[in-house]
Amino acid sequence: MNTCLSRRFFRSLWRNVQCALWLAPLALSAHVVETGHATVSLSGKQVFVAISIPVAALTGADDNADGVLDRAEIWAHQADLITQVQSGVGLEGDGRKAVWSQMVLTPAQSPDSPAAGAAVSAPPQLLAVGAAAWEAAPAVVTLDYGLWSRTPLAALGAPGPVVETLKVNVSRTQDGKTLAEEVGLLSPHQSHLEFFAPVQRHVANFARHGFDHILGGADHIVFLVALLASGISMRRWAALLTAFTVAHGVTFGLASMGWVSVSAALVEPAIAASIVLVSALHLLRKQVVLKWELLLVFGLGLVHGLGFASAMREEGASQLIALSPYPVWSIVGFNLGIEAGQCAVALALYALVWVLCRLFAGQGDAVWQRAAGVLSLAVGAFWLIERLV
Repeated sequence: MNTCLSRRFFRSLWRNVQCALWLAPLALSAHVVETGHATVSLSGKQVFVAISIPVAALTGADDNADGVLDRAEIWAHQADLITQVQSGVGLEGDGRKAVWSQMVLTPAQSPDSPAAGAAVSAPPQLLAVGAAAWEAAPAVVTLDYGLWSRTPLAALGAPGPVVETLKVNVSRTQDGKTLAEEVGLLSPHQSHLEFFAPVQRHVANFARHGFDHILGGADHIVFLVALLASGISMRRWAALLTAFTVAHGVTFGLASMGWVSVSAALVEPAIAASIVLVSALHLLRKQVVLKWELLLVFGLGLVHGLGFASAMREEGASQLIALSPYPVWSIVGFNLGIEAGQCAVALALYALVWVLCRLFAGQGDAVWQRAAGVLSLAVGAFWLIERLV
């Protein structure tokens, strides 16, 4: 009888998850706007670059203050502008900086007028074409880009936050033939990219992304603390963290590949509601059997995975996964970073538990656990109201 009930419960949960994932795709609140392009061509130890630069990122050359640099202004300030561009565009090969040998600046062609309904048009650009070289042909190439427009793109007509991006095509050629090619996306949040790196470097880079996201996401940390503080058991903690990681890995992967798109207006209140739910169960002394608790955490983890994906998409970082030569391994790396961050939170909480248990040795765990439950409930309720209203 219990087995039949369990099967029906799992089938019902799966149907609900499918409905949530596939029937609720909505527009995102952030806009990732491609405002520039760069082409990098490697030929032995030589590198040739063509890159668009926002005029607003350069200083001291717009003599008539019209927001555009014409040929006369570029010619009059050529040396200073080239210095600014070369200092803002860094090329490294296997850790060694490329030495620029020449560069030419010209006004970029004005983009066509945006179609009706388009949110943003790119700000005025310059085209920089240059050549550089290393002492030896590099295996891994790194591009650092720090020349972002000083014009707030939200003022150009976009409803909501806008992330400026630069699409980069990097190719390796020999005797006129393309041997390898990769594409990347730079943004103010991700201004450093590696090309032709081995798969383990991609995993490590996205693991750092995941670690930073879990430690920088206050709502995810409060959820974990509320969840773990309700019962101190290493076996329980390991099981819950694993279920949470697997669950958010599923939805994060689907969302990062563009197969699922759910509005942050739905996801963010749902994350706050998950904190309220877990805290309330703890304060009401509701003892849940571990397998049902795992199922609950797995379901909530699906929601948190959408939250991770939404945060990365708003930074323009999720497109790095779609453009990565190893998208699956990039997702694996991100989730490894998330798991490492969760373990760091668990270790910090365990150290705090150890201290509190000795400070309140005669009172058991009730005092600090209930305090943690009340605090997380209050914070979760505040976030829920704030995100709904």
